[in-house]
Amino acid sequence: MQNYTFYSKGKDFAKMLIVCKLTLFYTSTLRCWYIAGVLYLKNIRLYQFKNYVDSELSFCKGINCFAGPNGAGKTNILDAIYYLAFTKSYFQAQDQLHILHGHPEFLIEGMLLPKADMEESIKIHASITSKKRLIVNNNEVKKLSLHIGELPLVMITPYDVLLILEGNEERRKWIDGILSQTDAAYLNTLLQYNRILEQRNKLLKAFASGQSLDPLLIESYNEQLAEAGTWIFEKRKYFIHVFLPLFSTYYQIISNGNERVDINYVSHLHEKSLLHCLDESKQVDMLSARTTKGIHKDEFEFILDRFSIKKTGSQGQQKSFIIALKLAQYDYIKAATGKKPLLLLDDIFEKLDEHRLQKLLELMASDTFGQIFITDTHLERMQQSLKHLTAAQKYFMVEAGKISEI
Repeated sequence: MQNYTFYSKGKDFAKMLIVCKLTLFYTSTLRCWYIAGVLYLKNIRLYQFKNYVDSELSFCKGINCFAGPNGAGKTNILDAIYYLAFTKSYFQAQDQLHILHGHPEFLIEGMLLPKADMEESIKIHASITSKKRLIVNNNEVKKLSLHIGELPLVMITPYDVLLILEGNEERRKWIDGILSQTDAAYLNTLLQYNRILEQRNKLLKAFASGQSLDPLLIESYNEQLAEAGTWIFEKRKYFIHVFLPLFSTYYQIISNGNERVDINYVSHLHEKSLLHCLDESKQVDMLSARTTKGIHKDEFEFILDRFSIKKTGSQGQQKSFIIALKLAQYDYIKAATGKKPLLLLDDIFEKLDEHRLQKLLELMASDTFGQIFITDTHLERMQQSLKHLTAAQKYFMVEAGKISEI
């Protein structure tokens, strides 16, 4: 495990990030202060993407708003922006499902200004017949994972409640996504772990089908899994330690309450080494034809006042919990990268009550965030809610796959 040091810890550290906007992140080689820079998505083109035939949009550096009826394609614009950051959809992993019906391909093009006077073009191309391609500044990126983290982004949608309601895989994916955006080594090690896990599982399945089990090969897989998995475990454990004060502070702001929130990290590795766990579970793994212990089985329990929020939390508490998670995610990424991520807010005016919406708008007014993208069904409601904000604003009307600037 790498050693990290912060000049301020706990809630003082969280308040430093939220109130002062100055963020401190310690790397393995250098300690330095970062004043978070602003990423700016200058424009985007959607060609045969979802319900868009060919649309181009230019954005402002502040708040970009999309109004229109349900089903018009507002969320599709946010998903296209998400594609530029992660080379995949926020909602559906299969690329072919995002191609306009009856067409063979889609193309998403964006122009990013990560620094003053330096433009960076990003293109995502997918078709029904060939492999997805990522092109940055006219150069194809052969390994898509190298792009993760280049465009930091946080998205908040009504579907995020699934982080609470669904199983642990959703919460693991969410935490892995944050760490992958901020630490390339984490993503590479996680991909390595998953490759070894797949190979070990294939070996176990072959044994279950009647083939002999090579003891030297299974031992080799165990050692490789233990090395990668232990490193990931330590990274996750430290992430929870740093993330909790941010999360707790944001929950108090959004909920205006005194409940205590927590995230319990449940892992076999708290008690035993991963190598010991794999040796211990060998017979069970051989019978079940899969690897039953490891960091792919880790659990993250969302807690409100010592109880699972999934079981005891009200809808309002769950909404506050999710928003606080996402805002803490934003600050963590901002601290780790020195950049203000893009913030995408889908349908928040419809889903949030007046109190929670007001708290979020107050944060937006405080210059906490960089470029923001918002969708809503009512243009007037957005304009009324945002009129007191000093940030530049741009409004678009979306109707049946057609976008017009207002």
